[in-house]
Amino acid sequence: MHVSRWLAAFAPAALAAACVAPVPADPGISSVRADPRAGVTAPIARGESSLVVRAVPAGSLGQEIHGAACRAETDYFTAEFLSPARVLMPDLGETAPVVRVTCRAGEAVGSADALPERAWSGGLGGWPAVGISVGTGDTSGVGVGLGWYGGSVGASGGSPVVRYRELRVPLS
Repeated sequence: MHVSRWLAAFAPAALAAACVAPVPADPGISSVRADPRAGVTAPIARGESSLVVRAVPAGSLGQEIHGAACRAETDYFTAEFLSPARVLMPDLGETAPVVRVTCRAGEAVGSADALPERAWSGGLGGWPAVGISVGTGDTSGVGVGLGWYGGSVGASGGSPVVRYRELRVPLS
């Protein structure tokens, strides 16, 4: 009966760990791929990074302007889109550039810079991973251990990746 007591104690923790859902895509936000600049050789990409861009009225950052015409630019690529949008671009690791975004809606215009943030990948798909170990422990018969594998920003292992925070471009 040691196993049934172990299952009763362990089942809620296992179910809670299994309930970590991936971050859903924002509904109503289209994705656009950045185009490489002609005649420019970019560093080798390590995957894909994204930048969510929203145009907002200056002084009223809680609102959003849908359909503003925007252009994202770096030395390596450009992208043109209507806000809000997710710009998909190569992850250039430590050489990732600042992304300059300019948006226009009617007479209102504005620009903002998205700064690359270095992070460390690891864990499970970029998320920290929960590890569970079961062994024959001591004389009680079963030992259970629960561990946490880094993988988030600041972890000491893995490979460097770049992420961009959501960018709000104020228009005035």
